[in-house]
Amino acid sequence: MIDLYAITDDPGPPLPDVADLSMVASHGLAVVCAPVAPSDGRELTPEVLWRHEEVVEARMEDRDLLPVRFGTRVEDETAAARALGERHDELARALDRVRGAVELSVRVMGEQPEEAPIPDDVTSGADYLRAKVRSAAAHEEVVKAVHDPLNADARASRELGASAPGELLRAAYLVDRGRVSAFVDHVTLIQAAQPELRLLCTGPWPPYSFTEA
Repeated sequence: MIDLYAITDDPGPPLPDVADLSMVASHGLAVVCAPVAPSDGRELTPEVLWRHEEVVEARMEDRDLLPVRFGTRVEDETAAARALGERHDELARALDRVRGAVELSVRVMGEQPEEAPIPDDVTSGADYLRAKVRSAAAHEEVVKAVHDPLNADARASRELGASAPGELLRAAYLVDRGRVSAFVDHVTLIQAAQPELRLLCTGPWPPYSFTEA
């Protein structure tokens, strides 16, 4: 049994020395893989996730890639080659879409109007609906003030679902490698102009949000 980590071009630079990696190639593409460690079950632990991420990020440093979802496994390299061949054209197009770019993530934190508790004696949904309207308006303001300007600096973007209380926006941006510093500087300028918000920019990451591979 082997783990699949990423789809990339073939040929390419040597594999990073972070795991017992190998490459299975097919018509200009290759899948980076490694034997499943005896201690690795399918349990999702921070250590297992970090080991997977370490391999993908090390591979990202010197070439373009499509990260493969954690836990994707096949029987052996023959099965990996077969899977790569079956989806070759689709994967080649997806790799071209992210070529020369990386992912940056931006979270915007602030007060959410709907966080105010609704009294137990409310007998209609009117207060709840008003809170939802205020929340939607706050989100739209953040989109205009933060997301739209950053989107103009990116090749593509994707809004993601909020994952924490007070999170008004969470979005991923596909940014050309040469534009990463300028993008981060833009985030800093927006933060200075919007002191009531808290912006957190992380990355660069492999383009997880822009591929289904």
